[in-house]
This record gives sequence, structure tokens and C-alpha cells, in this order.
Amino acid sequence: MSVLPELEWTTAEDRFVDYCLWEYLPAGPFEGKLRSVNLLRHSFGVEKASPLLSEACDALRADLGPFRTVWGVKHAGGRTSWELYFYDYARLQRTRSIGRVLRILEPYVSCGLTFPEDRPYFMFSVELDSAGLRAGRPIEEIDVYVGNVGSSVSSGICYGLTGDGLLLRNFYFFFDARREREAALAKLACSAHLGLGAFDVRDIVWPELADCRVLVVANKRDRDGIYFSGIDVDQLLFFLRRLSYPSETIDFIAENRSALTHMRYDVGYDYAMERDRIRILKSSYYGFF
Repeated sequence: MSVLPELEWTTAEDRFVDYCLWEYLPAGPFEGKLRSVNLLRHSFGVEKASPLLSEACDALRADLGPFRTVWGVKHAGGRTSWELYFYDYARLQRTRSIGRVLRILEPYVSCGLTFPEDRPYFMFSVELDSAGLRAGRPIEEIDVYVGNVGSSVSSGICYGLTGDGLLLRNFYFFFDARREREAALAKLACSAHLGLGAFDVRDIVWPELADCRVLVVANKRDRDGIYFSGIDVDQLLFFLRRLSYPSETIDFIAENRSALTHMRYDVGYDYAMERDRIRILKSSYYGFF
């Protein structure tokens, strides 16, 4: 395993969270192993990203505290972007608000959007890309999430906030991948984007990832999404290889595999049916810092 000076190593005080900021117990001894943030920073290097990305993440961690921010590396149409997610389940009593995060980010990227703090959102996210940061483009959309009260499973609703106001974007439904598998598959099949006789469920719920902890089904405007939460590092590698992520990313994880086995990982992709075949439109993998 190659050891580089810029890598961050876990301590006995580290905590571990999934992409919903729900804490989990590591899969084994973790002290002295790699932190999740290393995968994020490595992606910056692979993509030759603007230094502002790393500086913004450092500022967020310094202000919000460690292990409080979720990141996602997203690939779509040959383009890479990074999304940062901020959770505060206290809702109206929140301390990690949209306004606070935008103030932290202001030295690196501006944003003229505001959102009333009397709305019971529990999460929001911003997407950044290197070209936009280099060009000084502002954040033009914030995704805001509220609960979906009355659903029989854990569920959330996403709205896109732009200068024109709010636009309903996505519904998310969380299923225990073992106990609620049949319900998850039924939800997946109940879609305006799928022809029920034209696809094999294994084309969407890949058997190699089906033993994840939580299976998330998303309904979106022009597509659907599937997320596998709580997979291990070998399943992460399978996901990255199947979707042809950069070889540098795959090699880094494979070379450092023994220092990454303590964590659980979250991955997902958007898909639609085209000519009776499932086409993947966007994919992402997640971590925290």
C-alpha cells in the first residue's frame, strides 16, 4: 500500500456516517486507517480540480465540525461534479442552516439565493464543478429536502431552489434491503418511465450490490434512481469498474483496499428506459468529512 503524506488517517475519536449522516459502527478495527475524505481529495487530483474545491471543504469542516458534511462525486455525460450535503434533523431548531453554509462558502463561490428558515427542511445540498469555480460562476440552485409525512416507509421530497423559486424535483423512498426487498422492487416497478415487460430487475438492482443495508428508490421528473447504501469496499470497486470510472480512482482504492475495509459506502445511479433497454444517465459515490 502506498502511503502519501497528504493522506488523513483515522483516530480513536473518529465517527462514521452514511450519506444520510446516520451513524454506523465500522466493520472492524479502524484506528490508523484511511478516512473517507481521502477519496474525495483523490478525485480532485484525478480531475485536476480547482484548488477552491479543497479550500471550501476545509473551511466547511473547520466551521461545522468534523464528520458533519457528506460529499458525492457525480459522473454524467463525461462530466464530473461534486455535491455537498448538509443535514440537521433538528429542523426548525437547526444550527447548520442554508444561510450559515453559504456564508462559509462565500470566499470561494457566491450565491444570491435565500430560503426562509421557518420551513421544516432537514437537509440541503449544493453542486459544484471545477469549471464554474474557475470562472467565478455563482451557485444557481440549492436542493432542499423535506420529509414525506404519511408514507409507510422512510421518505423524503426534494425541491430545487433557484432564482425563480421552488420546483418539485424528486421523491426518495428508503427500504431495508433484506426485510423490505419485495416492497422496494414493487416501488421500483411502479414507474412512468419503465415498460414492465421489457426489463429484467437485475438490470437495475445489480445482484452484486443487492445485499446492501438500505435500498433507496427515487422517482424523478424524467428518470428514476436507485441507491445502494452500506456496501463494502469490494462492492464499491465493482460499481466503479462497471461504470468505467477513471482508472486512477479505481487503482487508488484497490491499492489501499486494506486501509478502507472498515468503512461502509453508498453508491447510486439514475436510469431511464430507451428502446426497451435500461440506460444509466448519471452515477455517484459518496463519503463524508
